[in-house]
Amino acid sequence: MLMQELGRIIQEDPNLCAMAMADKRKYIISKWNASHNEPIDEDAVALFLCDENRGNLTDEQRAFAKERCAEFEFCNQVTAFRLFQCGEMMRQHLVSGPAEYFRIFQPQCAVPCGRGIPLCSGL
Repeated sequence: MLMQELGRIIQEDPNLCAMAMADKRKYIISKWNASHNEPIDEDAVALFLCDENRGNLTDEQRAFAKERCAEFEFCNQVTAFRLFQCGEMMRQHLVSGPAEYFRIFQPQCAVPCGRGIPLCSGL
């Protein structure tokens, strides 16, 4: 429920929504171009992100973009959770600051997003 609320907050704030959209577009384009010989049409990706029925992406590209969107959104949710957790741990004086928090938790949780690997199974 918290993660859904965070997603809603991002969607309802024009600045956050625009930043997320631009970053998602860059992520999709970068991942596609790194793994395919033929570059993906950047404008078609932008249209696809606004409306999945728009843009002239192939079926393969649409499926690829959907998967990258899911990875990106999952990473946003985990990031927001980690920031809330860090703030609360600092408030309770369990860690001295973000550097200590991320030193403790990042090595255990540094897995690629969206790979089906449980994040910090000890949570």
